[in-house]
Amino acid sequence: MATEITLFVLLMVASAVAMLAKRLSLPYTVTLVVAGLFLGMLPPHFAWLDLDRVRLTPELLFNIFLPMLLFEAAFHLSWPKFRENLTAILLLAVPGVVVAVGLGGTFAYWLEPLANTTLPIIVALLFASMLAATDPVSVVALFKELGVPKRLAVVMEGESLLNDAVGVVVFIVVSAMLGLGHTDEAVTPLWVARILVWEILVGIGIGAAVGLSVSWMTTLVDDHLVEIMLTTIAAFGSYLLATACHASAILAVVAAGMACGNVGARYGMTPTNRIAVESFWEYAVFVANGFVFLLLGKEIDVFRMLGHGAEIVIAWVALMVARGVVVFVVERLLLRTREKLPPRWSSVLLWGGLRGSLSMVLALSLPLDFQYRELLVDLTFGVVLLSILVQGTTMTPLLRWSGAVGGGNSHVEYLRLRTALRAARAALKHLDEQLAGGDIHEQTYETLRSRLGGREAALEEQLSRLDDTLVDAQAAEMARVEEELLEVERHAIREASEAGLVPREALEALLSDLVERSQSARGGHHDEAAPGVDEAGHEDSGEAPGGSDGAGTDAAANHGPVGADSGAETDEDAPHPDA
Repeated sequence: MATEITLFVLLMVASAVAMLAKRLSLPYTVTLVVAGLFLGMLPPHFAWLDLDRVRLTPELLFNIFLPMLLFEAAFHLSWPKFRENLTAILLLAVPGVVVAVGLGGTFAYWLEPLANTTLPIIVALLFASMLAATDPVSVVALFKELGVPKRLAVVMEGESLLNDAVGVVVFIVVSAMLGLGHTDEAVTPLWVARILVWEILVGIGIGAAVGLSVSWMTTLVDDHLVEIMLTTIAAFGSYLLATACHASAILAVVAAGMACGNVGARYGMTPTNRIAVESFWEYAVFVANGFVFLLLGKEIDVFRMLGHGAEIVIAWVALMVARGVVVFVVERLLLRTREKLPPRWSSVLLWGGLRGSLSMVLALSLPLDFQYRELLVDLTFGVVLLSILVQGTTMTPLLRWSGAVGGGNSHVEYLRLRTALRAARAALKHLDEQLAGGDIHEQTYETLRSRLGGREAALEEQLSRLDDTLVDAQAAEMARVEEELLEVERHAIREASEAGLVPREALEALLSDLVERSQSARGGHHDEAAPGVDEAGHEDSGEAPGGSDGAGTDAAANHGPVGADSGAETDEDAPHPDA
């Protein structure tokens, strides 16, 4: 019963933290990590809880939670929107990760001696590869709450789904170069190319085949329980099959999730069944996030981290600088394309690249006899903690400061200019009344009228320019409010159904209409071309033209249910971290 009691305690803590985070308007994942830190520091008289029985192990993350999180995120990712932003996503997720590993490892190699720590360059690159994948689950959740442009959420979430796979592949390659047991073959450029091609192409192929097969099966049934089971099979089946073939299991799950979400959900599921499937996965990921971030915090030994405080801060700075270089270069490369990113998004893309549990599990998968294992585990855990606590808690002010959401500097400036224009026009009106009443000389009137008229024209021009920059925020606000109104309708329909006031046939029609209007609200406002969009499709509003439904949901926020504590410390039993 000990394990069951431990699980019950963790679920209770996760529920309490969720309610507290909602009341305090704090990111759920950040509060979970803090709660996990406190659980890890409980005094000895709480030993009866036996919390060490449940650990964040490679087995739990790779085999249980990662497929769930990846599938749910991919299921809600609209293929049209993903395709429209494919260049930006691929640049950030593929060459961006490789460059970030190279630069981050090099910077860490140069800077760590400042903290009296020396890492060989290849070990520094291994460290950077473990922290290459971003895990912006809490950031994307904030996007939904604050009404951030959908395109920004799609780019960040799409990058996260792909860079998990690329980061693991780079980790495997660097580990092999160090002779850490991922292959017995010589590490040559040909071997690396073969690994990349096999991992990527076979992984995507397996996932697409499984996802499309399950999508076809959903057309043969009209039972939400069966369809939930089919999507569960797609998530874990694609992962296990790709792992057995030594292909990228992460890419397989992403491909399966996108196939089920964009084909199966649209053409094979009725609206009521689709809502049931989405509700199941939303709950599953909520529970999974609760476990993974609690366990993530519990695994961190704060006092041991303090002993490496300087090294951790230096490593975090090195990785942030590398991330900044990647974001800047990608933004420059996209300037003359349809996927041009608004400049104000750069800070969000940089600061929103949080690290998560995948990095920690990769560190734990290092062989026990590896000379630098303990140092790399401490540095990785410290950087993850710093990333979540510093970046995660400051994202809301950053989003407002950058103008990506209403209420930022742009919105304040808009209100200032509107008020100044109103005041200038009131002054002009008063001046006209003074002249009409014979209270001032005509020459005085002309001089003051010219001065105030020039101010009025200047304010109108500034407002016109600022209006264009606020289009995406206004569209995002419109979409957010429409979603809230639709949720009110959904609640009313549910109440009527529970009260027996509406037959099943009418309920089906009502829900179908609700789903269609929800999709229209998601797609319509975000896909309208903003004023100033040129003929080539360039735009400042940040919204890609065209596209359909799909909500930016929590990205692959890795997790793990229960496991023996020995699993975290044994390399022999750890699963092969196929991408």
